[in-house]
Amino acid sequence: MRRTPDQELIAFARKGSAEAAGVLFDRYWPMAWAAAYVVTADRALADDAAQDAIQRAFAGLHRFDVTRPFGPWLKRIAVNRAIDQLRSARRREQAELHSWSVDERAVEEVRFWAVADAVAALGEGKRLVVVLHYWLDLPLEEVAGVLGLPVGTVASRLSRALAELRVALGEEEHVL
Repeated sequence: MRRTPDQELIAFARKGSAEAAGVLFDRYWPMAWAAAYVVTADRALADDAAQDAIQRAFAGLHRFDVTRPFGPWLKRIAVNRAIDQLRSARRREQAELHSWSVDERAVEEVRFWAVADAVAALGEGKRLVVVLHYWLDLPLEEVAGVLGLPVGTVASRLSRALAELRVALGEEEHVL
């Protein structure tokens, strides 16, 4: 089954084939983990986010449109789960923040979480464009391909997202 196209593997997995699901997992786990790691910059958070993304993707295979590529769909789920992991981690870190001494590292950490929160608060379309372009370093054309949108739409969403982030973070912040 190693050379079987994704569409066939998905069809087999939908019918309960553990072998087909295993092949899909082997093909796409590294990509899902890498996408989660780029967003979180933390191995443990990336592990959790990628694992959750794989579980959600396999649980939602019946909703997946087999005329579209599986990889970008899974990557989008992984990025969303990673953003959610960042939110949760930030909440935990905020409780510890009061005990930190104010040094340069703490200031940078707070700034990072402020940016992560602001990005996480964006609507899904804008958030995905920001994450894919700035955190995963994909060119606009590739972001458009992943999301199945025209490049102009991606550029427009990115522009609106950056405007929202500037407002959320304060005009003097030039984070992106």
